[in-house]
Amino acid sequence: MALTIERTNTDVLSEHVEGVRTALQHVDIEDVGRLVDHIMEAHAAERHVYIIGNGGSASTATHFACDLGKATIVEGRARLRVTSLTDNVAFLTAWANDTSYERVFAEQLLSLLDPGDVVIAVSASGTSPNILAAVEVAKRVGAVTLALVGFSGGRLLNVVNAAVHIPVSDYGVVEDCHLVLQHAITDSVRTRLLEQC
Repeated sequence: MALTIERTNTDVLSEHVEGVRTALQHVDIEDVGRLVDHIMEAHAAERHVYIIGNGGSASTATHFACDLGKATIVEGRARLRVTSLTDNVAFLTAWANDTSYERVFAEQLLSLLDPGDVVIAVSASGTSPNILAAVEVAKRVGAVTLALVGFSGGRLLNVVNAAVHIPVSDYGVVEDCHLVLQHAITDSVRTRLLEQC
């Protein structure tokens, strides 16, 4: 008779928390710093930051844009211009219906993007066609491309100017790490803006 080992709720919770803790311990802080540097350069040049993602990463893109736009306000300083392209449901569905879902971010960027702007792609897999199409548009226009990516990094990891890679094949762990990173990046941007006062 085969022995059955059951995982308890406590086991599942502990494994997930430990997975996030372990993944974060392997984050290259210099990579995170490079993303902060690019955002600071965009702020100094009065450029715009656009953030994109699908599914849970769409939620992270929205959260990231909210935090970067609001939590970095420093009295007497220009505000960081930041927009999540995941938030206009009418626009997203219009582009998906009239072209394809692959074009939902690329088409928005074609209307909005200027050279020197920043596009931050949040993707657990790094393989989403609409994310890759948007990055291609951004590079063509002359924007800076950044990514928060997981798993193997997919094609995205190798086509952006800078990335933070969580090399874990678990969506929940990767997405949790991306949320931690967006908070860390926001805190770092705010601290650097305060230091410049």
